[in-house]
Amino acid sequence: MSFDGDPTMLGDDLAGQELPVNGTEGLGAADLTPDPLADLLSDGSEPAEPPAVTSVETHYADGSTRLDTDLDGDGYVDQVQVDANGDGTADVSYRDTDWDGRIDTVERDTNFDGRVDQVLEDTNDDGRIDSVTLDRNHDGVVDQVVLDSDHDGQADVWASDENYDGRPDTVRIDLDEDGQSDRLLVDTDQDGTIDQVSFQDQDANPYVTS
Repeated sequence: MSFDGDPTMLGDDLAGQELPVNGTEGLGAADLTPDPLADLLSDGSEPAEPPAVTSVETHYADGSTRLDTDLDGDGYVDQVQVDANGDGTADVSYRDTDWDGRIDTVERDTNFDGRVDQVLEDTNDDGRIDSVTLDRNHDGVVDQVVLDSDHDGQADVWASDENYDGRPDTVRIDLDEDGQSDRLLVDTDQDGTIDQVSFQDQDANPYVTS
């Protein structure tokens, strides 16, 4: 399943993000070093320096390209970058940032302007998205962050910059995920300082009146 910019897609399986490595699980198994023994010295010892970064670039008839890179020299792909429109800049990047053989970060440039405007992350390595960072107006500055802080597949923290000045205007927290804000923090005059805190969920705060 692909992510279309809707933060409600939190909890999607990262393995379903159209990973462009056919027939593999996660980013592993796309072996860039078929014979790891070839790197051994004649006396059987391993070389002192780690293997250099290895990349394989694939060009397609429609003008798009895919670059598979082994960043840590272990013979497995850690990063896949796709240039969908052939302009020489990656439009989608799939990364295994902790080198465990599984995708944990997807970066997208949805309007092809050369800047990332969506970042999807799996922060606890369970294979599901639990952090979404968005640049909704494509100015290069983050203006919305959605988190699944307890890693259960449902959003429970939202921070938004509605006037695009680089500072959050509202932070909504719903830790019991019942649809009512446990806490709502608002910067009403948009000066960069939260000046209003309200509680809307009686279950989370018994002093809330209906």
